[in-house]
Amino acid sequence: MNREGLETFRTCLGEPSWDDIVVGHDFGFLDVPGIQAWSATQGHGPALAALRGLAGPDLREFESRLWQACAEATGKTPRPGSARWAHAQDRWRLAILREALATESTLPQLAVRVERLYEQVGCPEDMLSMLRPSQPWSGLPATVDAGAVLRFLDRFRLRPEPA
Repeated sequence: MNREGLETFRTCLGEPSWDDIVVGHDFGFLDVPGIQAWSATQGHGPALAALRGLAGPDLREFESRLWQACAEATGKTPRPGSARWAHAQDRWRLAILREALATESTLPQLAVRVERLYEQVGCPEDMLSMLRPSQPWSGLPATVDAGAVLRFLDRFRLRPEPA
């Protein structure tokens, strides 16, 4: 998704937080140029300037610089397994599912997108009822329950953000 990832997120959920950016990068939804462009609107500071200035071979340090800029901007960085990480991960699931529902015209197309999401971001227990994964060895394609996708999206409107 990469460059499209930021636009998908904005369209579906509004402006991303630093947590959303860190997690989106980790799951491959955001690319370096997109994050550097986004960071240009996020204020000033030495870690943020270092992140924006990375180029060429220095891009090997991008992930650590991203985490430093996040900590500089927010005072902390989400870590895998933390409530903040899980919340940002869920927000990416929501954005991608909303975008898939809005753009995929058939259930088989939606099933492919949901299956890709399961593989890329993981599948919490409350998403299990949405999809019957493909079975390449038997030739069965993935199938999706669009109603279950909608119910999943509706449940998130009631969840509070972590502190």
